[in-house]
Amino acid sequence: MFTAPTQGGGDSVKVADLAGKLLIITPIEHKREITTVHGVTDAIEVNIVDLDGDETHNNILFFNIALKNALKDKIGQRVLARIGQGTAKAGKSAPWVLIDATGNPDDLAKANAFIGGGNAKASAPAAPQAPIDTKNLPPEVQALLDQLGAKQV
Repeated sequence: MFTAPTQGGGDSVKVADLAGKLLIITPIEHKREITTVHGVTDAIEVNIVDLDGDETHNNILFFNIALKNALKDKIGQRVLARIGQGTAKAGKSAPWVLIDATGNPDDLAKANAFIGGGNAKASAPAAPQAPIDTKNLPPEVQALLDQLGAKQV
């Protein structure tokens, strides 16, 4: 019946788990001076729709410099991209980077279908209901309909 709250607030997903997947990333806020175990730093808070995995992840914080730089001027916009890895510098791991997916017609079609409600996991339309017998409405309902000027079709 009840579930425990998420510890630390927000959703949780590792960038590595999103590698190669088609994503709609919506940057929400550029957060400054966040205290972490590694010191004080900035982050970009994002909502992510994983179009390949049919999952959403909300309130994710990206601390990676390349991801922050790619998204900090896109607050409130939808970014269509895949996450990949850039070139590692000497003694460093390869950084996570965004790979533009807006030039791929298949990726655009998939994203537009999702935005337009064409995603497979969209809620089903409501089942059709039997017509209402307007001759047997309670008087208070009929009075309200009359006030609104409703006409039988």
